[in-house]
Amino acid sequence: ILNVKPTSTTHESLIKKFENPFHDEEFVIHVDYGVGIYKGLELLKTNASEEEYIQIEYFDNEILYVPIRQAYLVSKFQVSQTNGIRLDTLSSTKWRIKKEKAEKKARDHAAELLDIESRRSIATSYQLICEESSYIEFDKDFPYVLTVDQDNCIKDVLKDMALIKPMNRVICGDVGFGKTEVAMRGAFVAVHAKKQVMILAPSTVLAKQHLESFTKRFVNFPVNIELLTRHTSLKNKRKIYDNFKDGKIDILIGTHALLNNDISLTNLGLLIIDEEHRFGIKQKEIIKSRQSTTHILYMSATPIPRTLNLVYSGLKDFSYLYTPPLERLSVRTFLNTQNQQIIKNAIDRELARGGQVFLVQNDISKMDGLKNQIKNLVPDANIGIAHGKLSKKEITKTMNGFNANSIDILICTTIVEMGLDIPNANTIIVIDAHNFGLSQLHQLRGRVGRSMRQAYCYLLIPTPDLKKSPKAKLDSLVRYSDLGSGYFIAQEDLEIRGAGDFLGVKQSGHIEAIGLSMYLSMLKSAVNDLKGNKQEEILDTEINFNDRALIPDSYLPVANERLKVYRSLNDARTNKEINKIMDNLADRCGKPNDDVLNLIESSKLRILANKVGIKKIYSNQENAMITFDNNLSDQVYKKLIGLIQTGSAKIKLDRENKITLDVSMNNNKRIAVAGLLNELI
Repeated sequence: ILNVKPTSTTHESLIKKFENPFHDEEFVIHVDYGVGIYKGLELLKTNASEEEYIQIEYFDNEILYVPIRQAYLVSKFQVSQTNGIRLDTLSSTKWRIKKEKAEKKARDHAAELLDIESRRSIATSYQLICEESSYIEFDKDFPYVLTVDQDNCIKDVLKDMALIKPMNRVICGDVGFGKTEVAMRGAFVAVHAKKQVMILAPSTVLAKQHLESFTKRFVNFPVNIELLTRHTSLKNKRKIYDNFKDGKIDILIGTHALLNNDISLTNLGLLIIDEEHRFGIKQKEIIKSRQSTTHILYMSATPIPRTLNLVYSGLKDFSYLYTPPLERLSVRTFLNTQNQQIIKNAIDRELARGGQVFLVQNDISKMDGLKNQIKNLVPDANIGIAHGKLSKKEITKTMNGFNANSIDILICTTIVEMGLDIPNANTIIVIDAHNFGLSQLHQLRGRVGRSMRQAYCYLLIPTPDLKKSPKAKLDSLVRYSDLGSGYFIAQEDLEIRGAGDFLGVKQSGHIEAIGLSMYLSMLKSAVNDLKGNKQEEILDTEINFNDRALIPDSYLPVANERLKVYRSLNDARTNKEINKIMDNLADRCGKPNDDVLNLIESSKLRILANKVGIKKIYSNQENAMITFDNNLSDQVYKKLIGLIQTGSAKIKLDRENKITLDVSMNNNKRIAVAGLLNELI
């Protein structure tokens, strides 16, 4: 277990893999020129070559053409409000001033973020290690087969726990994807290392479900598990406090009741915060401030903006559960204007196959009227109501009835958002869906589809003419209906709502001025600078062989799809990645023509050029001119001089760090240049 190597997918690769392309007429931002409007791709001819460019319109109809190789300089302009956005001008210095102000703020924020985490980063925690034989026994007791993602996440967690640096890891995964099993493995190791575990859940229902799950999972092992919630009597609370202090309780599961100074944290080794997005910043900081040496594991289907910010900044580690359990189906999601017929059809279809229905209405005053409507639509159905203003006894009776299949339709508030696991309920209807948060709707949708049956989610709105933000929110939920899409919904939420409350205080206008995407990039750079981490510099190598190196619209007609491929090629760092992109392209569009093959070879050449330190490669029929970066390494320089002296390559060197390579005898000029660069690496 000590030698486990983390293998989970990083958030950077996830972002690249699922990044949305630009859409026509969308606001974008260029690092050097500011905010403009994306106008699509434009094919431009320069001398004997042709290349596609990103076209951006600025103030007063100024047009900027960005070469595809510089696509990384352009990103979406992500702000909470798009009304009243002023375009920048190519000739003004206003953008430079805004950017400099934002960079200064990013450095200030980076310092504050690092200060928040500094105590934990310099603290030393107890190494939580378990004997391999004991762990194997616990592993064998798991009744299912771990998914690849679960296995990777478990390795990440156990690796972190075995270090003296306190763990600070976020696990992101949809409902039912196995986050709890990952937490149980961590808890098992912590208990065997003679340390205690606390599990913080946002609701009594979820805390009780964890108690049942943990008790069942640990039934064959000598582990004491207790529950502490607001329903725990004062006498029992006192007993739990004393027993936890004396080490008689190994795992303590609870709600906000755990955030209590009366609980001794002296021997706390692992803190697990479930549904992390449901807790406030101050609530999560209470335990962290009291015990900075504790390993902390956060679990969430849809991380909040501040958590994503800490992940992007490199201050929290990140593991992702993207693979669904075997035989699970995605929930089919529909957005409709509310009417009686849609509700009746949805209920009839579910009841006809012996299933049950959630009907979510968050306005308690409308519930009785809604119940009468449903009774008229489906006279034979048994209908129950559950909301927070009912007594605990009434809620328990109703929920038990729904769980036992004696209630067909449950009219409820978001009281069912977490913790319920009813495989027979596979249709959920959300009334006035525009009034709910995006992450909240994703959690509600997670109540259905927990079996092998096809599940359905109906998002109903009073009118199709919604404001832009609520409409975008609901459209994104329909778009991200695949299993495992919680992370991307969190990203979409971040984009729709804006950056949010990054540090626990309201943000200034600097994020709105430059957009979230650029601000996060600045913040990450600032954090790395302050931590003394040198970032790998990627050269912007210009490559021109006086021919066509592009994806023709006759081969791939959709401009956004071409842009996506271009960006993937620019992001690639190995030939293996480029070959994979080529294989996918050939699978979708057929055999590539010469233009596409030239682009692929140029992309591979760019990787070599970056390793050697080359700024520009220009070739005609006779010669290839190669210009080196001013910071050419001594190793490359010595190899270059050696090649010139031996005369093994037809090259000449001038005083401007430029060499000329004779390619007149080569049919493929790119391969000839690549051969030289390989000798210089």
